Amino acid sequence: METVWEWLRTVCGYYRAQGRLLALDLTTVVARAGARLLIPAVALHVFQVCLPAGDLRATGWSALLFALLAVGAAALEWCGTICGQWLGFRIEAALRADFFDHLQRLPFAFFDRTKTGEVLSRVTSDLRMVGSTAHLLPEALLEISLTLVGAFAFMFWINPTLAAFTLIPVPFILFFAGSFQKRIHQVWRENRHEAATFAAHVENAVQGIREIKSFTGEARARRAFRHANARFRRSFEKVSALYAPLFSGTQLLLEGYSLLYIALGAWLVARDSATLAQVFAFFMYSRYVTAPMLRIVGFLDLFQQGLVGFRRFREFVAQPPEDDPAGDAAPLGPVRGEIRLEGLRFRYPGAPRDVLDIPALTLPAGAVCALVGPSGGGKSTLAALIPRFYAPTAGRILLDGRDTATIPKRDLRAAIGIVAQRPFLFDGTVRDNLLLGRPDADDAALWAALEAANLAPAIRARPEGLDTPVGEHGLRLSGGQAQRLAIARVFLKNPPILILDEATSALDTFAEAAVQEALGRLSAGRTTLIIAHRLTTIRHATQICYLEDGRIVESGSPDALLARRGKYHALLALANLPTSPDPHEAPHAKP
Repeated sequence: METVWEWLRTVCGYYRAQGRLLALDLTTVVARAGARLLIPAVALHVFQVCLPAGDLRATGWSALLFALLAVGAAALEWCGTICGQWLGFRIEAALRADFFDHLQRLPFAFFDRTKTGEVLSRVTSDLRMVGSTAHLLPEALLEISLTLVGAFAFMFWINPTLAAFTLIPVPFILFFAGSFQKRIHQVWRENRHEAATFAAHVENAVQGIREIKSFTGEARARRAFRHANARFRRSFEKVSALYAPLFSGTQLLLEGYSLLYIALGAWLVARDSATLAQVFAFFMYSRYVTAPMLRIVGFLDLFQQGLVGFRRFREFVAQPPEDDPAGDAAPLGPVRGEIRLEGLRFRYPGAPRDVLDIPALTLPAGAVCALVGPSGGGKSTLAALIPRFYAPTAGRILLDGRDTATIPKRDLRAAIGIVAQRPFLFDGTVRDNLLLGRPDADDAALWAALEAANLAPAIRARPEGLDTPVGEHGLRLSGGQAQRLAIARVFLKNPPILILDEATSALDTFAEAAVQEALGRLSAGRTTLIIAHRLTTIRHATQICYLEDGRIVESGSPDALLARRGKYHALLALANLPTSPDPHEAPHAKP
């Protein structure tokens, strides 16, 4: 019950934003219900007054009024359908906007544990159910109430005895329909869970189609899909298995209801307590009793679907947004780029131990620091802590002497450019992806960034130029072109701090050379943190940090570490690279 009231409180806020449309919709409901309720009264007047008196003129006028009421009710139905549907679409759109706004504020940890398909299911089908229920709720409640009250009012006016008898079964019909509601809610909740699981499975299969084909795993993929599809299908079958007795039972009760007033009407006519005209009018009004009853059953089903969708929406918006205690702090101001770590420790939620433990580390402004070492040593985690994608478990990170926890995250992240191993490109054009770096950039600035990233010749060779589609995840570009487009995006952003996370590890030798040249220009004059397994990518490094098991076991200039003949020296030897401190031979030397 608490969920119902919370749902009503929430949706009322959206109704207020669409007040005029809601008022117009409800006005048509009232007028439509009034027109329909008058039709049987006109028929009663014809059969009970006009025809017995032989007044054909009055009969003709009554027939015209009957037709006008029918046409008017149909016109109001048309108008109400448009208004109601638009009301639902606008509420649904507002819910989606609030959903996406909250999505943007969620921390990285949420996306680490949540499947993309589940998010898509919640923002599409779940909110579609909420929107549909939201527009039908006031409309259905008002129309059902007016129709039932109006129908029984006319029926009591026509013949109180017959009306009183026909009123008796109504509570039993409503009780029968209401007894299914708890189970309906449960099966729809299971169905929405299966829908999210199924959407996640399809999204995963589409994203991995190249791997499926390359490993000739089509048969296995089909089996997995059929299993997921069968689970989804069975969730609908459970719904239908519950609705079969509900609808058939309700229909049986309503047929019995109709039989009851026919039998009572015949009995009353035989006793001269009712006329045939009254029984005929009751027969017409019976539609305005049985139809709302059936609509109540259908609406309760829709309401349960909407309630399930709302509960899933509420579960999502209840996720705590990314914490930014420094949101109202003083802005960052000009950045030199010195980064200092003090007593830094980090542990992922639920992890048994820290994945980073760095007592102290300083990156001077303008330094190029390379993080090397075995996989899983904490290099990428350290890079994610600098822009505060995650908050340190203990210790602090300082930027130009200021704790990053006291810097508004928007300012902090604006000062940092990131080029990842697999950069994400949006399914748009080259221009669209570049403008992420600087939304107000003109074409000249875009071409300059592409030139700096060694990508301009390839884009100019395409007929669409800056409007060249890149495809989903940049699939219409080669790996090197996608990487250089990501670099051009950072050129436009022009940040004082740069993080290169395995930026060339997935490229061939020729593409790597072009990307390395672009990265060299990009890192000039900026504090740069390079995460590298391919040691040829750190030839410009002025500082090396060797991370192992979350700890810096060696740190210093390349020559100093080579002279020490420790971990870094062994790593170069393992890669068959020169281990001489001679800057013209070492992998970090400028070519």
